Amino acid sequence: MNLSEKNQNIGISVSICLFCYNDEEKKVLTVENKDQPFKGALILPNKALDPNKSLEEICSEILFENIGNSNIYVEQLNAFGKVYRHPNGRIIDISFYGLINLEKDKVILNEDNGAAFTSLESFPEFAFDHNDMIEMALKRIKRRMKYRPLGKNLLPDQFTMNELEGLYASFLTKKFDKRNFRRRILEMNFLREVKKVQRNTRGRKAILYEFDPKKYNNYSKTGF
Repeated sequence: MNLSEKNQNIGISVSICLFCYNDEEKKVLTVENKDQPFKGALILPNKALDPNKSLEEICSEILFENIGNSNIYVEQLNAFGKVYRHPNGRIIDISFYGLINLEKDKVILNEDNGAAFTSLESFPEFAFDHNDMIEMALKRIKRRMKYRPLGKNLLPDQFTMNELEGLYASFLTKKFDKRNFRRRILEMNFLREVKKVQRNTRGRKAILYEFDPKKYNNYSKTGF
């Protein structure tokens, strides 16, 4: 069997689910589909695999082309290969997911691609099987957040307890008792209080926190 001839009609693409937590909502990076099928629909940023480049290199190119920054926390997610996932033929997609904070990470959205961070709170419909990719990525993050801290990638360097709680509530799809959440987080001892305050929208003072790098990294490796 000639393997190259057998598989010559199979295409491979790379995509990324890049999440942020902004305006008290979880959002994902989207672009506008410029070609048929589903022209004009929202899709995840993606690119055909160059046979001379690694998956990670293609993922970095996708990020740089759409947000101007490839220095982002990413992990490989899964391969999506349903026979009819793409109307134009047999295309297998290798998907990544990433986490970003729009305040501290440099972001220049590519307007020509229609790049934007789209809220997931209203369950928008994406073309192809990109909803499946997003759902799997969110499940992966949900599992990780239960055992390891991921807030450092999604929050600014300094944040309030309410912002941290909102982040966990959004990605875990769970409502917390404020006192219990605060007690549990402080017991883990990976936060340190910043010696200044900010005023919230109601004019009240709120303590700012930051992650203790050494303790945060320890929990990242060993879990809670």
